[in-house]
Amino acid sequence: MNDDVKKESWWEEAITRREANLRLAKLGTLAALLSVSGITQGCDSDEGVVEENDALELQKKEGWNVGATTDSITLPDIALTDSKGSLSWSTYLEPSELLKAYEPKRSEWRPFVVATLAQSLSQPTLKAQIKPILTPEMKEAYSRGLGMRELIKRSNNPENILIVVDLDGKESVALAAAMSEVADIALGFDNYPHPKGVVKSHEVLGALVYYAAEVEAKKEKRPDKAATVFLLDNRRLNAPQNPETEFDNRYVAKLPSAEKLQALGVKSIVYVAPSESQTTELDDLNDDFATFKEKGIPVTMLAATSFKPTVPLSAAATSDAKPEEIEQAKKVPTTETLPNGQTTNIYHYGGSPFFFPWFFWAFPMFVPSPVFYPSFNYGYYGSRAPARISRPTYEPVRRPTLFSSRSTGGLAGIGKTKPSGFGRVSTNVSRSGTRSLGTRSASRSGSWGRSGGFFGG
Repeated sequence: MNDDVKKESWWEEAITRREANLRLAKLGTLAALLSVSGITQGCDSDEGVVEENDALELQKKEGWNVGATTDSITLPDIALTDSKGSLSWSTYLEPSELLKAYEPKRSEWRPFVVATLAQSLSQPTLKAQIKPILTPEMKEAYSRGLGMRELIKRSNNPENILIVVDLDGKESVALAAAMSEVADIALGFDNYPHPKGVVKSHEVLGALVYYAAEVEAKKEKRPDKAATVFLLDNRRLNAPQNPETEFDNRYVAKLPSAEKLQALGVKSIVYVAPSESQTTELDDLNDDFATFKEKGIPVTMLAATSFKPTVPLSAAATSDAKPEEIEQAKKVPTTETLPNGQTTNIYHYGGSPFFFPWFFWAFPMFVPSPVFYPSFNYGYYGSRAPARISRPTYEPVRRPTLFSSRSTGGLAGIGKTKPSGFGRVSTNVSRSGTRSLGTRSASRSGSWGRSGGFFGG
């Protein structure tokens, strides 16, 4: 090969390499732009593009079961009738009717109701799958709520106390339903169900539908000076075990700000946790609770399991019990006839109505009514506290969490931003952008592999 041919080949080769590099640079720039916009290219040509979305916004736009339209939800312990023994539960599959049933009687609390979960029933394919449920755990939570109801009846200032109930969502609903004769309910469930959802919020809907008629009927009896119970699902922060097969419908609790609570007359907050083994609030409440404390609204913790099956009075009464204490305890019911005619047990604080005075000693934010306790003396009861009764030592303390300093002060003074990758999913959409082809959790990086498909096995 002569020198001219060698030079020409070299020159053409250089041009080819330079063009290739330019093309790569352009592709890199495009990839960066797509990355900034939250869009990445799918692995195969038929997959379109992968788009990261807020899970709730995606469900509102594409449907509650986006990415799993052929799958169904599974409800535990489906009930044939609602808690009143009626078939009218289907009425409450309408979002407006469900929200009306649980609407606080005190109108000033209504702006703080989180209507999201109830509004998910506006999607017909979800509504068709929801049925009332009644699990053994819900029955137990209801019995505990009846015990809490008795204490609120004997309180002189329930309107000054916000009770934040943070149990398994369906159990939160059951406990509140039992209290609804003496307490307003504010729903705090801020997500949609999904067949592959991390948070089983379809179960919460089943519980809401089961108790709706009962709660609505009890609202008529509710006094103007009622406590307020704010309901949460303590599964809301559960991380996906397998981001490739689960839909990340987690959400963040939204409580009113300290200023809003003070305007509502709230002077204390009682946080109801599942059991004594939980010693702090969940992470998304830490900033809120610490702020409430700093702004003069004390927060204390009450374990739901403090309300126990009733033991005989003879086993509960102390050796120095006064006759009037015994008589007072005898007047408190230990069973309840339910709206459907069945009978259930009431779980009382400490396991007996005899311990009622010590509840007011342990939780002094509840002021005992002079009608029931005309000469209540904190020092007297403190000096005689039974071994099973103690004052809670919990106080909120700021700690670093994923949710630290993420308050945004929403429309009603509530709201937080979500941490990166929290409550978000990556969706494979067609190149035309007209339909969603599948979904996986966005909490995990990496390419969209063939194995497992979209929520595949």
